[in-house]
Amino acid sequence: MNILLTFIASGLFFILTFIVDTLGAKLIFLFIAFLLFKWGSHQIQLIENGKEEEIKKETEKLLQEFIHSQSTISDDYLNALLLDEASQTLFIATRENLETGFDVKEFLFNEIYESSIEEDGKQIALISRGGLLGGTLLDDGGNSLVYIMEPENNKKNDTEETEDISKDIVSKLSLKLVVDDLASPIIEYVFLESEEKIDKDSDEYKDAAKECKKWHQMISVLIKRHDLLNKVIIKRYEDTNNVI
Repeated sequence: MNILLTFIASGLFFILTFIVDTLGAKLIFLFIAFLLFKWGSHQIQLIENGKEEEIKKETEKLLQEFIHSQSTISDDYLNALLLDEASQTLFIATRENLETGFDVKEFLFNEIYESSIEEDGKQIALISRGGLLGGTLLDDGGNSLVYIMEPENNKKNDTEETEDISKDIVSKLSLKLVVDDLASPIIEYVFLESEEKIDKDSDEYKDAAKECKKWHQMISVLIKRHDLLNKVIIKRYEDTNNVI
C-alpha cells in the first residue's frame, strides 16, 4: 500500500510540473517525482529479491531429500542436477511449477554413456564411452549404440544457416546426456534459453557457459573413469584365461 501511494505521489508531482509557471518550481517538482519513482521501484525490487530468495531456500530444502555433493538449479527453479560421489549417483530433478514437488530420475555413474554441450542444437563439445569424440550415441558415429535421426531441415539447411547466423550470439545452451533408459535415453538440461539471441560476451552467457562446462567436465571424468575400470576388468579377465 505504501509503495502504491509513493507512485501516486510521484505521478502527482509530475503533473504539477505542467501546472506551475516558474522554471525553478518545475525542476523541483520533477526532481521530487523522480526521487519518489526511484524509491518505489527500489522497494519493489527488494520485495522481488526477497521472494526469489524464499523460493530458492524452499527449492534447496526440497532437494535436500536427495543426498548430494554437487548441485545446480535452473533460474526458474523448476529443474536441477544433483550429483553424489559417495553413492555414485546422478539425479535429474524436474517439476511443472513452483507449487509442486520434484520428479526425480536417478542414474548410477556407469549408466551415463555420453555428455555433450550444445549451442542452438549444434554440438561444441562431446565425450562418449570408448573415447573423446570417438563415436557418439546422438548421431551416426562409428561406435554408436543408439542412432537418433536428425530433423531433415537441420541436414539440408545446416550450411546455409551457418553462413547466416553469427558465431558470437546464441539463444540456447544445454547439456545433453545419454543414459541407460530405454524409455527416455536422451536427457537435456538447459542452462540458458532466450527468445532473442544473446551476445557471448554478456555476463548472462558467460555465467551459464561456465556452469555448463563445469558439469560437462565432471560427467566426462565419470565416463572416462568407468572406461578405465572396464579396461582393467577386461585385462584381468584376459590374463586369467591366459594363465589357465
